[in-house]
Amino acid sequence: MIGARNLALAICILVLCAIGTVSGSGPAPADAEPDGRVWIDGTPLIRAIHEDRGDLYRHIDSDTGGKEHVADTYMPGDARTFIATDFVTEEDYTVNATCRATGDYCYVFVDENETVAEGEIRDLVETFDRVIYPTVTGTFGTEIGVDRDRRIFILLFDIRDSLHDSATELSIAGYFDGSTSNKIDMIFLDADARGSEVRSTLAHELQHLVHHSRDPHEKTWVNEGCSGYAEFLCFSTENRAKVRAFNRHPDTPLAVADGRWARSEGEINQAHYGASLLWTLYLAENYGDRSGDAQRQGFLADLVAENRTGLAGVDATLALHGFNESSEDVFKRWVVANYLDAEGGKPPLGYDGIEITRYPEVTGRVDLTRGTGAVHSFPAAELPPWSAAYYEVKADDPAAVSFANDQGFWMERVVNRNGKAVIVVSPLADRGAFVLTVAEGNGTPAD
Repeated sequence: MIGARNLALAICILVLCAIGTVSGSGPAPADAEPDGRVWIDGTPLIRAIHEDRGDLYRHIDSDTGGKEHVADTYMPGDARTFIATDFVTEEDYTVNATCRATGDYCYVFVDENETVAEGEIRDLVETFDRVIYPTVTGTFGTEIGVDRDRRIFILLFDIRDSLHDSATELSIAGYFDGSTSNKIDMIFLDADARGSEVRSTLAHELQHLVHHSRDPHEKTWVNEGCSGYAEFLCFSTENRAKVRAFNRHPDTPLAVADGRWARSEGEINQAHYGASLLWTLYLAENYGDRSGDAQRQGFLADLVAENRTGLAGVDATLALHGFNESSEDVFKRWVVANYLDAEGGKPPLGYDGIEITRYPEVTGRVDLTRGTGAVHSFPAAELPPWSAAYYEVKADDPAAVSFANDQGFWMERVVNRNGKAVIVVSPLADRGAFVLTVAEGNGTPAD
């Protein structure tokens, strides 16, 4: 199967780029388990599989207007068969599982071939019922899924994802599949994931389930940002590796096409996650549930329910809540905040909930102190839509540094704590190569 081969190749590249050069005797990466396992989210991959098979919206298209009725109430000891997907072959297969626990908001089933301790099952149920379910539904919306049972099915099993071709093994910690033939509200978790990893993954995937229930056509970058924020809300999970990846690649576009997200590998893949998480946190702190305004508690739920997708959905939600700003206005402040947070900036010039300890990677630097009226043009650089670049200029008077670019891209100057002018450049919705020219004193930048 061509699609399966392409997916397998993408996964190999993802692992190798994420962990660097791998050798049989080399150390495991910092985010790996002792056995060399690296955990990732499988939801974008399962979406790509369904796109390859042409059945991405199969369940939506076959919906006749009513939810499926789940007649049975499951109790510990009850058995059921589920349909799962092999990430390597892209083929569906069945999993025979037994109900191990019934909570207020979940059933926990375990593959009959897996062993999971009772204590871990109890912890999973209590965490889901007391923390994950109320937090995620309270933030993103209470309308869930395709069945009439208030409980979510959680299946613990061995997710088929291993390629066994390196010392460090890629493992999918969990995924949500909105196109599955199970026709129930369901989350898939790998039985080998433990502790904080499985709890964060469960919060992440529940947001996907809620989002799919309210707006199944949402852009991946919006959906993944909300799932990262769900982890943050439930467990203060900051996903620092992903934020650091975005910091190293600030030219990573925020509003990225689904296909580009699915094709991204390694650190760029992680940078997409970091950008989406920071964007969602920025919305929450300035317009939503973390803004301190009780009237804004429903902002993210309204964003999730909005059937316009991507930035158009953000525009509609801002308007719904009475804001005059557009998503473009918010983006301009956001790219500046991503720089100033390293200086201790607070909303709207930074974050409350996360601390970015280093400036975004600088595209270019220049020292203009050697002569009054000095002018400097940086080498041409190319930016995709909704990305940014940062240029550092040392000058006798940083506030007097003038700047221009030959494409008319949006720019803003800030002065950092080291007394250097920093020019932020973004094409916004445009794209292409540009040349930035800066000058000090009587110098005039070239247009």
